[in-house]
Amino acid sequence: MELLDFAGKRLLKVLENHPLYPTQLTFDKEFNSCCISCMYDSQRDGTSYLPRQDFWPRIGNLKNVCASCWSFYLDPRNDSVKSLDIRLGKYFEDEFMGFLRTKGIESIRGDRERKNYPDIAILGKGLKPSCYVEHKYLTAPFVKVHIFVRGRECYEGSTTLDTGEKIAAQRQIVETEITVPVFYVYWLDYPCIKGIFFMGSKDVFAHIDSVQGTEWVRKERSGDFVDTGKGKLKVGHLNKVYLPLLRMGNFDELIKSIEKQVDEKS
Repeated sequence: MELLDFAGKRLLKVLENHPLYPTQLTFDKEFNSCCISCMYDSQRDGTSYLPRQDFWPRIGNLKNVCASCWSFYLDPRNDSVKSLDIRLGKYFEDEFMGFLRTKGIESIRGDRERKNYPDIAILGKGLKPSCYVEHKYLTAPFVKVHIFVRGRECYEGSTTLDTGEKIAAQRQIVETEITVPVFYVYWLDYPCIKGIFFMGSKDVFAHIDSVQGTEWVRKERSGDFVDTGKGKLKVGHLNKVYLPLLRMGNFDELIKSIEKQVDEKS
């Protein structure tokens, strides 16, 4: 995976004091490629998909990886302090933007003037935005999603998006102020599925509407609050939706979509 070759060592350095799954920020060409081929490529755009257990006979060692994944990600590792999560997210955004530059694609932070704008603005002619990217790095599958969200599976239904006021504010901007495409881009680093996947904003908002804005409300954690000196302020987001991975495009398709927008605005 080109992106990992470009950024993996630097990101591992950033994460050296964080609890990491053993294969985080690595890509096994045989195992992970087989997972993508069987679990993603073969089921794309389908109306139904297989539970993870059905892939165990088809993908060598997947059963053991699933057991290890469940053991690791069901064990509470930290309180997920919001400010730290945001800071780490910026590192991944910076590396993603740096990788795009190796492809001749220039970008700047999209949210530097308005906080609810998408994270990254891809630049075209005259250094004007040709499209935007809302970028997310995810390493922890929601291993129990099949229990809490009917009909979903961990490998395809862990592409989480916070809803409520945050996404409503961004949606207002995307639908009324931004006149170029907006892509929601997920850098997935699960033990099985690893890669970059994306969905256009119209499809994202259509999914949110189809589930009436929420698919799961998680429990509060201490990291959801900050002490302001006058009391605790809630900064964590509990309401979630899970975008369907099997309706997302892959990394090559994202690059082609971005390049098309850059060319059209040049």
